[in-house]
Amino acid sequence: MLRRVVPVGGGELDIEHPDARRTLLDWYAPHSPEHVRLTLVSTLDGRAAGGDGTSESLTSRTDRMVLGVIRQHADVVLVGAETVRRESLRRPRRAALAIVTTSGDLRGHRLSTAEGRTSPVLVLTTAAGADRAADAVPDAAIETLTTGPDGRIPATAIIAALRARGLVGIAAEGGPALAAQLLAADLVDELCLTVVPRLGGPDLPVLGGGAAPVTPLTARQLLVDDAGAQYGRWSLRP
Repeated sequence: MLRRVVPVGGGELDIEHPDARRTLLDWYAPHSPEHVRLTLVSTLDGRAAGGDGTSESLTSRTDRMVLGVIRQHADVVLVGAETVRRESLRRPRRAALAIVTTSGDLRGHRLSTAEGRTSPVLVLTTAAGADRAADAVPDAAIETLTTGPDGRIPATAIIAALRARGLVGIAAEGGPALAAQLLAADLVDELCLTVVPRLGGPDLPVLGGGAAPVTPLTARQLLVDDAGAQYGRWSLRP
């Protein structure tokens, strides 16, 4: 059972009900077709992975349903290369999948193609990493971008490249380094953060290492389930 704490008096939702997904689609409708949503899962002490070293051990059926709804509202799901190497990542059912990698190193990826998931894959990489990325994901489209002074592909260039392809609704799913990069560049419109009632785990801060920009947030929605997990929807825009 999900309780909608914000807005006040938002009611309850039985996720076993046949219309539960339809209700969540309404609750997570984006403010605009053109948006960047950052979707993360964290422990109470801010760790982005559980005991198995991945986010898989932090998620639940409800969290996966919320993630699926957010993906359904998006044109493209954006992830960093470390997430592709670390996680067992499912291709979206409807949206495209975009992977950011400076080196082009996607060895050992576990991109699921089961259940008819044939959504297009785009790899945003550098000229030096293009061949390696094409070898790792043969069915992907490759777009080369130039790195900035820090040796990384600038977040502004990533978002611009997606929107130039008509992919304007962007669901960014991390990992921590990409999440921090998007926030630092002030490109995130909304943060959808699941916080699970757990402490400890690998030293993987949900927003990467180092200082993060101080960012005021406005609560758009807060759901709480019977296990104490919180599903927040926070706006970074007025």
